[in-house]
Amino acid sequence: MSMCRIIGYFIIVQLLSTFHGYAQPTPGKEKIVISLPAEYRWKSQNIPKDTKGIRGTSYAIRGKDAQQAPVQMVTVTTIDKRYYPMRAEGSPQEKLEFEKAGCPDASLDVVDKKVVEGRTAILYAIKNTKSAEGDCGSAVLLTYVAEGPTALHTIELAIPTSHFTQDTYHQWCDTLLQSRIE
Repeated sequence: MSMCRIIGYFIIVQLLSTFHGYAQPTPGKEKIVISLPAEYRWKSQNIPKDTKGIRGTSYAIRGKDAQQAPVQMVTVTTIDKRYYPMRAEGSPQEKLEFEKAGCPDASLDVVDKKVVEGRTAILYAIKNTKSAEGDCGSAVLLTYVAEGPTALHTIELAIPTSHFTQDTYHQWCDTLLQSRIE
């Protein structure tokens, strides 16, 4: 084999490996991956939706120690931008207004916000809100919303105030910030 051919093959392999790293997810297949705390056993369940443009999964704690866990359920939602061109910017304020309708003392705390390659990711907490079975002030709603190349992703969970500690709060903030889009 000639030296020119070897160099040509080498260049093609380098180009293919370079472009492979920049490959975009296929619309409708993009997802956000979260590594849930390993000290609990998690069971996933698809959330039925009326449209193919929205996909949802809930993760619930199972097992004998489930009742002592500070977070009982994590909900992950992916909204395909082909059908619903939504953005992360403004999402915290919209969610706050929704929560204030039921709990007027609810307040917003933007924990982290970053823009990478023109896509926004925001981690925020709404305090003094309510859990599904509680009253106003019974929970802190923690939400991570991130724009991917083809979809908008949200991860949402509630920490009851009875289980709320700074350690729990920081653990879940770190967990959400370490999620990645594939």
